[in-house]
Amino acid sequence: MKRILILALLTVFATAAFASADPGYGKSKSKETTTTASETKSTKDGNAHQAGKPVTLTGEVLDLYCYMQHPETSTGAEHAKCAKSCMTKGLPVGYLVNGKVYTIIGKDHQPVNAMVADYVGTKSTITGRVIDHHGVHAIELATISAAAAKPEKGTKQANAKPDAEAKMYTCSMHPEVHADKAGTCPKCGMDLIPMAAKEKGEDEEKDE
Repeated sequence: MKRILILALLTVFATAAFASADPGYGKSKSKETTTTASETKSTKDGNAHQAGKPVTLTGEVLDLYCYMQHPETSTGAEHAKCAKSCMTKGLPVGYLVNGKVYTIIGKDHQPVNAMVADYVGTKSTITGRVIDHHGVHAIELATISAAAAKPEKGTKQANAKPDAEAKMYTCSMHPEVHADKAGTCPKCGMDLIPMAAKEKGEDEEKDE
């Protein structure tokens, strides 16, 4: 009985000694687990910083102050003069793409207002890297240029069909001769014929 009591007392003293020497005894594992769970939750919530995706976007440069105050009248050529004035004052600029707005920022803290001011009120194309952080969308500007104009409906250019492949010519006697325009064969002097016509003739001969 005495031996059992002595062993019990020794166990109590040993546990107390470890706890005194290490204040975090019995807690470190729980703390580590909590931190890991917190990091996982942050990732699932989409709060992690995502950057570096290169893109090419076509849209319209915005004066963000006016866009937030009166979005219905803050775009287009009619608002260009006011937008340029606001940008000259250093107010923030954005980029509107299919209803989604990006804040335009410069690389390494470079100011961008002067770079984009001439493109307000018109369609433009910019390249850069998209940055999404805590629900805020931004694009780190690399280049900006005027967007290619689309032909108006009903015009000859708009109704034009895609060009067919360039017509090539050859010699019926020397098929290794190819030319991109009509002429004569440099080997025999015969008139060159369109390659399509030559192939059609060969097919007819095969059918016979």
